[in-house]
Amino acid sequence: MHVHDQKKELVDICHRASERWLTAGSGGNISVRIPNTDRYLCTATGVTFRDTAVENIVEMDLAGTQRGGDAKPSKEYRWHAGILALCPDVHGVVHTHSTATMALGIVGVTPPHMTGQARAHLGAIQIVPYADAGSERLRDLIVDVYRAHPATRIVLLANHGLAATGPTLLEAYNRAEIVEDSAQAYLHCRLLGREPNLEF
Repeated sequence: MHVHDQKKELVDICHRASERWLTAGSGGNISVRIPNTDRYLCTATGVTFRDTAVENIVEMDLAGTQRGGDAKPSKEYRWHAGILALCPDVHGVVHTHSTATMALGIVGVTPPHMTGQARAHLGAIQIVPYADAGSERLRDLIVDVYRAHPATRIVLLANHGLAATGPTLLEAYNRAEIVEDSAQAYLHCRLLGREPNLEF
């Protein structure tokens, strides 16, 4: 896929995330690896998913140096680069501030797999403790999860949001949607005063 086409795909995914209310304001960020290079594309800081456009996509290398684009990269570029450098099979990274998933991360609970779809697509969900957004500490916490558990697909960032990864950008995005839906279903069951049936 040509880099311009990848930019259009990244914009499309951002708009989908906005339509699904997977974040608020300019929170969240998304990246995609440029195949056969040491570079990736990511969203810009201060730009909402709704307002992301081809013109404000940023090109970075895995060492954290900006290689293209006039905008400033998301402040989370460090851990996006860290995951992509460590995990050659990961091509898409989606970070959202999804409400239900974030609520569970705040109280230190991983959302159970409420559906067959969640069970098939999410794998074991990890949680990392709070660290300031954009900090090297947060990068280290997230990258260490992928180093210790290479099959990780979802990481909850305590009091912050979630990171979803996948072999394609679309798959990473789908996983971000699925974990949020599973978290919402779990919370609705609890609001109904019932324990969910997880024996299926």
